[in-house]
Amino acid sequence: MMLLSLLAPALLGLSELPPQKLVRGRCVTFLWTRTESPVRIAMVDETARTMRLNRGRQMVDIAQQGPNFYAGHGYMVTLTLGFTEREGLAGGTLVDGGAMRIEVPSGEAVVVPVGGMRACQ
Repeated sequence: MMLLSLLAPALLGLSELPPQKLVRGRCVTFLWTRTESPVRIAMVDETARTMRLNRGRQMVDIAQQGPNFYAGHGYMVTLTLGFTEREGLAGGTLVDGGAMRIEVPSGEAVVVPVGGMRACQ
């Protein structure tokens, strides 16, 4: 099951998102796969109302279309996230569990278990 979670995004053309910088005045949620070796899979920018993915070697930002739903560049993504405050974590919360459903126009879809962190600067 872990192997499928790791490979599923790649089957839809997605690859690991390179490290991203948090821009001052913005709140973002960084998401990674919940696998033995986590892979950064997305960055949600609450201020810009976009989700950043890495398709091959090109980063793409897809627009928020509704609560926890993003679409564009041939992807439709639905997020289900649970957040937990942690003592000592200033300016952020942890994504302690969640799922990222990724669908392409052909109807193929995968659901990837995700974790992450929400941070504001």
